[in-house]
Amino acid sequence: MVVLDTAIILAGGLGSRLRPLTEAIPKPLIPVHGKPILEHTIKQLSKHGVKNIIISVGYKAQQIMGYFGDGSRWSLKISYFVESEPLGTGGAVKLAARELREPFLLVWGDNLMDINYSQMKKDFPGNNAPIMMALTHREDVENFGVARLEQNKIAAFVEKPKREDAPSTFINAGAFIINPSCLRILPDGRSSIEKDCFEKLALLGEISAFIHSGQWFPTDTLEKYYHANAYFRPDIDLKEKKVIIADVDDTVCDSCQQISPEMAEQISHMVQKGYEFAFISGTKIDDLLKMISSRVKGKHHLLATTGTHYAMVENDKAEVKYALLFSEEEQKEVMLAFEKLISYFDIRPATSKEDQLQDRGSQITLSAIGRNAPPELKKKYDPDASKRKLWVEFLKQHLDETKYDIKIGGTTSIDVTRGGSDKEQGIRKFAEHNAFSLNSILFFGDKIFPGGNDFPATKIVDCIQVKSPHDTIRELRKIEILNDIINIKKPWGNFEQFTHNTASTVKILEIAPNSRLSLQSHRHREELWVVLDGSAAAEIDGVKFLLNRGERIFVRKGAKHRLYSVGDKVRLLEISFGAFDEEDIVRYEDDFGRS
Repeated sequence: MVVLDTAIILAGGLGSRLRPLTEAIPKPLIPVHGKPILEHTIKQLSKHGVKNIIISVGYKAQQIMGYFGDGSRWSLKISYFVESEPLGTGGAVKLAARELREPFLLVWGDNLMDINYSQMKKDFPGNNAPIMMALTHREDVENFGVARLEQNKIAAFVEKPKREDAPSTFINAGAFIINPSCLRILPDGRSSIEKDCFEKLALLGEISAFIHSGQWFPTDTLEKYYHANAYFRPDIDLKEKKVIIADVDDTVCDSCQQISPEMAEQISHMVQKGYEFAFISGTKIDDLLKMISSRVKGKHHLLATTGTHYAMVENDKAEVKYALLFSEEEQKEVMLAFEKLISYFDIRPATSKEDQLQDRGSQITLSAIGRNAPPELKKKYDPDASKRKLWVEFLKQHLDETKYDIKIGGTTSIDVTRGGSDKEQGIRKFAEHNAFSLNSILFFGDKIFPGGNDFPATKIVDCIQVKSPHDTIRELRKIEILNDIINIKKPWGNFEQFTHNTASTVKILEIAPNSRLSLQSHRHREELWVVLDGSAAAEIDGVKFLLNRGERIFVRKGAKHRLYSVGDKVRLLEISFGAFDEEDIVRYEDDFGRS
């Protein structure tokens, strides 16, 4: 096996199809689940032993270099090749790799994927096929270049064929192992590595295929980006996350509303299991007590006014731990700036002036049409935050940015706090106060984007971006499901315990290509699934998981669940715990008309 500790990432594109998102920041820095697209790629490479990364940059290069620096945050070395003019994929790779003598990884910078680079390295045939290309399965082949395979080699590419004419369902995933000598075929200057290199070498039988069956999400258009942001699951070790910190409005409840009984039940259940829950918001303590604590059972934490005011709630009593308040002079200065803003833009509340501008002690908040305005009206007022982006710029002209932080918050609001009093600092102080490791914390928020009031959290803890309280419930259930498996260490090794003193039944399931079982539940048994061959998708209580060979998942009694094959047929080991009876099936949906 070759060492392969160096990777080149192409990240120099204009991202024109992602406008207006790319007008202020380059595409590689657009966040998905609170982390830039490129950071997910870098973390995946680091996980699989890559030590040196060369990033080819062009558009807004300084922002990319400023964010990633020398790579020490990820325990690797990052250097940069700056395109002074567009060189195409071929020209950029040829120049970035000009000093490399050993095979290296090449990765497109705008795809989100969880490729097993370690396995790819093991499978690389070296000089027998000096390029290896990762392929991924797609049903919509008419939108891509499709590979024609001969055994384990790529013989040719067919561009955007009709489905019935496609030679396969495999497309270029955007990850490669390349022997530098292959790049000699490229002309000097601008070129396309796909047409000027890959297509020619495929005809010579010099490109081997590596099939990637995991996650793969392109982000080259707005539609694809929003899809990736909704469904891509970052590589976060959920089993180490014991402290959940969540934004409030539009994350655990609708704006300024009580959390739902379903959300309260989910959180209370996890609190009973030993999870610590904290809620961070620009809202005051008294309001959070009504919105959260009135329904959540068990100990939890309230981080009001963006974490500057902390109270622990236990046995229905709130104990204030600390409060960092504005001085009288600071309060007057911020209020005056807001009044100028309201006057200049003629911002009129739907309720009262007092409801529009709130002094929360350590934070002053403008709720444009009133904090207590109807939720439906709030959602329609400024859905893309375009109005508030203008207001932020106005406030920056009237307040000293070295003294104050100005953030877009809530559904219609802007928050002003002391400089540094954002969710990064709020989380950091809370963790220090309770001696919580930052690695044990997982943050949920709906505004995890540059300029959003949840974005600062991404600097210190792992984050999951959600669109609604419904999304949050689904993600919390996922954490709970994954942590139901107990790993017990012994002097001789370890074992995983799924159940205790319960009868069991063992089966081998074989699911036909592109088929699925019924959506069902069981009253009397639980199940463990282990993938033996192929890839499967599992849905458990609305949460979807992709399972590759050797991966497993546990289904609790009463959980709604179903299995899918992904592409080809899949074989699974199923162990049922409890009284096994085919009659113990409650079906909710079935492709074969069974009830």
